[in-house]
Amino acid sequence: MTTWIYVFDEFKPLDIEMGTLLGLSEKDPLKLFEITRDVLKKCTKNIRSVRVYDHYFDPHIFKFLIFEYLVKCGLGEIPAKLIYSKNHRETLAQYYEHEKKRKSLSNNMYQRHLVL
Repeated sequence: MTTWIYVFDEFKPLDIEMGTLLGLSEKDPLKLFEITRDVLKKCTKNIRSVRVYDHYFDPHIFKFLIFEYLVKCGLGEIPAKLIYSKNHRETLAQYYEHEKKRKSLSNNMYQRHLVL
């Protein structure tokens, strides 16, 4: 499996060992982001702040891991996704399906609260 950073519709490979990736993803995903900072600086120039927006993985069959970060920089707020997978493009498509379902559930919950 390989690790990628996805930003501005481009995949950029990263050299992160699996042990490091798993350890930091569990303990401190923002420290995991620090490994990607140099790659992102080339794209964004001035990184002001970063926060974890979402993560996606299947703990039963560890085939992939995605962390989505929101990066505030000179260009505004941009998403950056850290992807660990054999097939990063397919994994990203699965993540977008996950996002649709999550947003749909969130909208349904909001609508139910309005009805009450």
